[in-house]
Amino acid sequence: MHSHPMNEARHQLESLLRETPAKARVRQQGAFDEVARGSRRIVILGAGRLGRRLLQGLQGTDIEVLAFADNNSETWGKAVDGIPVLSPRDAAKKYSQDTTFVVAIWHPSAKPLIAALLHEMRALGCRACAFPVLFWRHSTNFLPYFFWDLPEKILQHTSDILPAFELLEDDSSRNTFVDQIRLRLHADFEIVAPDEQEQYFPGLFSLSSEECMVDCGSYTGDTMQSFISQTRNRFRKIVAFEADSAVLPTLRSFVSGLGARVVLYEAAVGSRQGTVYFAGDGMGGGCVAGSGSEVPCVRLDDALASERVSLIKMDIEGAELDALEGAQHIIRRDRPVLAICGYHRPDHLWQVLSRLKSLVPKSALHLRSHCADGLDTVCYSVPAERQVSIANAKSHSRAQGSLQ
Repeated sequence: MHSHPMNEARHQLESLLRETPAKARVRQQGAFDEVARGSRRIVILGAGRLGRRLLQGLQGTDIEVLAFADNNSETWGKAVDGIPVLSPRDAAKKYSQDTTFVVAIWHPSAKPLIAALLHEMRALGCRACAFPVLFWRHSTNFLPYFFWDLPEKILQHTSDILPAFELLEDDSSRNTFVDQIRLRLHADFEIVAPDEQEQYFPGLFSLSSEECMVDCGSYTGDTMQSFISQTRNRFRKIVAFEADSAVLPTLRSFVSGLGARVVLYEAAVGSRQGTVYFAGDGMGGGCVAGSGSEVPCVRLDDALASERVSLIKMDIEGAELDALEGAQHIIRRDRPVLAICGYHRPDHLWQVLSRLKSLVPKSALHLRSHCADGLDTVCYSVPAERQVSIANAKSHSRAQGSLQ
């Protein structure tokens, strides 16, 4: 007799969480050394931002970085931060015998990237591991980093993780949740596959010509463009929020071509009105921080007090819970669909779900990971009157949100 899929997912989750923090501590401390077999020499696969971050964080440790390996042929023969860059094949020929290759390429991708790179290096005869394994070994230098933290610390939240899992509405959400926990605990990139549906519009809810979307973290307007496509340009209003001065010129230009239906606030979103320090990078990773440029910060309850909203999206680099705190009134008043990122902080996977349930108890909660390797994982809260059956979600999404 086959068990129910929910019971199977719950069993997998309980099995993962049965490991004690003490056992996880031993495992995380020895994970890199197990791969490296005693060697302290590494080649970093990826000469981009994460690779350079890894190099910088390893300074003063017992790890020696010999080279970067990168698939970008334009970097070959050059140096990055004083370290030579080779092709992966040349690096393998030169260093495969006594060196560990650490994959440090992690960005939104439609297909699993890290697992493919690990296979590539191992096929070339190299010992290889993903960057979180080295982050665990030198945690004070690297962690927390997005949703990555020490497995032992994640296991200390078991009493919060299990209840959040129980809130999820469908098997796809529950399986995604379990895969995300396994990824955090074991850096197992083999099991995380992205959802095929479009981010923020995965076919779980209906769209009408009366939509008013609130876009928190607008970047250069990519979500707005998707929304316009999904509604076939039939919507009432978009209210956009963005604080990164590096992307605002591009965003202003985009918004100016959309007409009076789109309003742009050049501000961060939070729980209090005022100013905050914002560290922008112009690449979508800008965030409220302890230092940076001083920018305005608004509460959605204040900015949207006279507006009726139907959809709120938040991708604000870890400030999601704070922004939800400042949007309690309009969420309870208007019952919008909520699409809130849950991957910027180690505990956001379960904390965002729990917060959404407390704000709108009768809404259905879903979880989708829209990119491989754990990135772009979004928590959805959908009121009953907006729900589309899971069985019809794919066809609904392909129809680009047929108007009601």
